[in-house]
Amino acid sequence: MFCALSGEPPQEPVVCKKSGQIFEKRLIEKYISDYGKDPTNGEDITEEDLLEIKASPKTVKPRPATLTSIPSLLAVFQNEWDSLMLETFTLKQQYQQVRQELSHALYQHDAACRVIARLMKERDAAREALTNVQAHINVQPPPESTVTETPMEVEEEMKGINETVIEKLNETSKTLSQGRKKRKAPPGLTSVDTVKTFTQMTVIGSLHSTSSPGITCLDLDQTGELVLTGGNDKKALIYNRKEAKEVCSLKGHTKKITDVLWLGKPEENNNNQDIAFTSSADKTIKIWKPNETGKKGYKAVSNIISHSSEVTGIALHATKQYLVSVSNDSTWAFHDITTSQTLSKIESKEVKTGYSTVEFHPDGLILGTGTNDSVVRIWDVKSQQNVASFDNHTGRITSIAFSENGYYLATASEENLVKLWDLRKLSNFQTLVVDTDSKVNKVVWDFSGQYLAVGGTDVRIYHSKTWNELVNISENMAEITDMKFGELAKYLLVGGLDRSLRIYGYHSQ
Repeated sequence: MFCALSGEPPQEPVVCKKSGQIFEKRLIEKYISDYGKDPTNGEDITEEDLLEIKASPKTVKPRPATLTSIPSLLAVFQNEWDSLMLETFTLKQQYQQVRQELSHALYQHDAACRVIARLMKERDAAREALTNVQAHINVQPPPESTVTETPMEVEEEMKGINETVIEKLNETSKTLSQGRKKRKAPPGLTSVDTVKTFTQMTVIGSLHSTSSPGITCLDLDQTGELVLTGGNDKKALIYNRKEAKEVCSLKGHTKKITDVLWLGKPEENNNNQDIAFTSSADKTIKIWKPNETGKKGYKAVSNIISHSSEVTGIALHATKQYLVSVSNDSTWAFHDITTSQTLSKIESKEVKTGYSTVEFHPDGLILGTGTNDSVVRIWDVKSQQNVASFDNHTGRITSIAFSENGYYLATASEENLVKLWDLRKLSNFQTLVVDTDSKVNKVVWDFSGQYLAVGGTDVRIYHSKTWNELVNISENMAEITDMKFGELAKYLLVGGLDRSLRIYGYHSQ
């Protein structure tokens, strides 16, 4: 029994009363609705002329030859489609299951990372605490350098700047003054035309940690090879320019480093390695010495505690025996490096908001300080008296620098200008104005006193004879915080909050 239209066994067979032919019900009904005739003889028929055949058992559809007719093709495509949909549904189920497992694994990974980070933080804190304890154990701070609740008692306990110290200061000043009067511009000093061509030569990036990024201060040793940097990450680093690598990390402070210095007097019995100083917002000053011969790195040998607030700056006296520190507690202190003792601590009634920076005059007999209330003060070191004040700035004093000839003082504040003072006349003879939106964080002279570098939003170098701006370099990605000229002003070393050391110079070097 086959359908007269499809030639296939019908699933729902019907017979036409007029022609007697057997059809598939759904096919003949469609044909009648379209044409209204019997497909075999062309007679007019209706659905009422169809008679349903009740077969028992129902007709079993034989398996057709594959791809031999349109119906068989459609059936194959239908089967393939159904199989594809079933496989897709199964894959989606597996995909959802894998996503759930991956999400669970990622959650476990994140939890593990948080635990590891917390443990590493605790480990670093324990190491810093251990370093502090070791520093205190190695050299106990003397009673004179400990802050007590009664300032007057501190003054009485301190030895003061006695005659022996004053004699050393006078001898050093006399020697330096005589040599300075005869000194001329050194041969080989970089010319003005060459400085005008300064560009960025080298970038040393990724110094200090990313958690508290930024270089806050730097110093260059006598050889020009070792760079000492302090950072917001509570560490100081020593970087070897010649070997292009970090030599060691000085850990021990518990807050950001505010200033760093090399002593400038390498020890012959220790591979000519120099002594380093660091000051911090944790109220302390640390003295670092190289480890014993055969061991790499530095160790903290002294921990000077003489201030009750953040130590904002330190300055080294020309004798290489004394150190001065200033603090937000509105005091400055005079320390003996050899004994790590605080000889004198000076508090002025006129300073209420704290000191922000400090610098020794080249002769070593006067001291310059900047305050948070816009005033630059000049002090007589021997008498610890304020002998002059310059109050023409606005905002916190960010930097001061004495020229090597001892005649001029450059000062900068939070406003966008630098003032030049003649110390012989105690007057402001020149003002350098930078862009309105620019900042000035640091001023520094080269050793000859011919060039003045101004750093902040960018770096500018001025010629001290004409005060013309020789070059303006703005390759930095963040604010400049500190700078140092190289030998004969052949290059300028710059550090900033972008965690990079940059060297500006000329291509022929």
